[in-house]
Amino acid sequence: MSYKRTYRKTIRIPYSGSVSYSYGPSQSGGSGTAYYSGTAEEEVEVDIEVDTVPFDNSVAACNRHVDVLTGSVVATQTAQVASIRQKAKQIGDTVVNGFFNTVRFEISTQIVELQKRVEALLLDIKEKQKKLLALKTQMEKDYHRVSEQYGKIFGELNQELDNRVHALDQPVFSTANEMYLAEDRFMQMDMLNVVALSGKENALLDAQIGTALTKRHAQHALIEANTFLAKKQATELILEHCKIDDNREQRFYAPVCYASTTDEHNVINAQAYASGILPQDISGKVIEQVQMDSIPDMSDEEKENIDVFFKTLVNETDASDEHAARVKNIITKLYSL
Repeated sequence: MSYKRTYRKTIRIPYSGSVSYSYGPSQSGGSGTAYYSGTAEEEVEVDIEVDTVPFDNSVAACNRHVDVLTGSVVATQTAQVASIRQKAKQIGDTVVNGFFNTVRFEISTQIVELQKRVEALLLDIKEKQKKLLALKTQMEKDYHRVSEQYGKIFGELNQELDNRVHALDQPVFSTANEMYLAEDRFMQMDMLNVVALSGKENALLDAQIGTALTKRHAQHALIEANTFLAKKQATELILEHCKIDDNREQRFYAPVCYASTTDEHNVINAQAYASGILPQDISGKVIEQVQMDSIPDMSDEEKENIDVFFKTLVNETDASDEHAARVKNIITKLYSL
């Protein structure tokens, strides 16, 4: 767009100089020089009109060319992206198809190789089967021939042995035949009924005895089951009594056994045995902090409770053999000291 500007400025120009003069004859006539100086000022106003129409036209034309170039670049970029995508898809398809073709070819090759190998193995197995069947047939024939020979030999030996045994033990065999005849006569007599009746009564008695034993075992099993259920219920009651369904901060106690002994040299040895739920170093802390003087004496009630518990524990201990009985007696003596 064209525009117009006006510029104003005051121009100051200093000046100085001299002028020679002369004048005609007069009363005093003569000549001389006159000096002058000063500043000349002039107000200058300049109107400037700038014509930007050609430049604007060139800018508009350049803008149109840039827009066309931008459209061309965008179209080229779009075409390039589409071409890259198409080429990438073609390359991917080619790679995938090539991979699958290679795998398919390898699998087909392995199948052909394995098929040929299996066919060869099948032919070999068939040939070996024929040889084994022929060998089996031959072995069966040899076995039957040899078994017939040995059967004939052992049959003759058994017959000869039987003849010789009968010849040597002829009285025994005669006695046995007479016993068989007597047994046959006994089976035909009325005594057979007596024997059958006695066997029936014995069988009935055995059945009654077996039933009684079964009932006794069942009663014992019921007693054991009742004892087990009672102990289970007692255990559940104890566990229910010992469980604490609370999330408050509380203090719990665990048993610790502290033993102090004095040897023949008056040296005191202290030992502490802590429960498994306590930390491992608690025994050392107990030995360091606990002294025998600080432990109060047990009351009569506590001593009585400990005696009852100890005697019950000792009585429940199995002392069937001599060693267990001796150990039990020694423990009782040591406790009574």
